Amino acid sequence: MNRSTPASSDTDLFAREWVTDQWPPKDVEYRSLYLRPRGKLSTDPEPMAARYAAPDGFYQAPLTVTDKVEILKWETAPFEEPTELIGTGAAHLFAEIDQTDSNFILRLWDYAPNGSRQLITSGYLEASHRELDERTTEGNPHHPHTRAVPVEPGTIEEYVLRLYPFVATFRPGHRVVVELSNTEPLADEHNALLPPDAFHLPVGRPVIHKIYRDAAHPSRVVLPFTTRTSEEKV
Repeated sequence: MNRSTPASSDTDLFAREWVTDQWPPKDVEYRSLYLRPRGKLSTDPEPMAARYAAPDGFYQAPLTVTDKVEILKWETAPFEEPTELIGTGAAHLFAEIDQTDSNFILRLWDYAPNGSRQLITSGYLEASHRELDERTTEGNPHHPHTRAVPVEPGTIEEYVLRLYPFVATFRPGHRVVVELSNTEPLADEHNALLPPDAFHLPVGRPVIHKIYRDAAHPSRVVLPFTTRTSEEKV
């Protein structure tokens, strides 16, 4: 498995190198980054109940009446040392919607100190296809997609998104930033690389989303941190 890594500084120049000779890699430890108030991602879960840690939320109007895509964002503190991630990942979202269906679209970015960013991976899930099967393991959920199960509006459900396989090294000063929406932005630096109209089908109706992240609803992303030593990474 090879990856693209910055060749020297915070630029868009990349060098390619081999990082593992098997998939999935063996020296990986799945760790959770919990959604916290004020747009933070933390290794510590939220200790307070929902009445004190009110949910985040957004209202998405249909793209037939607006061009604005609402996005929630959470971010880590800057890394203090190079941090390598290799494998698949997952996002566990405890969410409430006011319709029978919606989309959850999550994108994970590497933000540099100078404000530039690089898309690392993404995950997509239609709420009515939230069922998991026996293949699911930590950090690697599987959805059978054999039937649609409508959501009961107003109920809190756990939605588990599979994040596509990826390889990334976050350098000192860089941050993990997670963005959540129910449709892709109409134009940004990621979508500019896609073929025309390469988008997931929008819901087509207005939807209110509440994302719970309290002691009883530990919304989080689960990422594959490598446990190799510095010598093994050379």
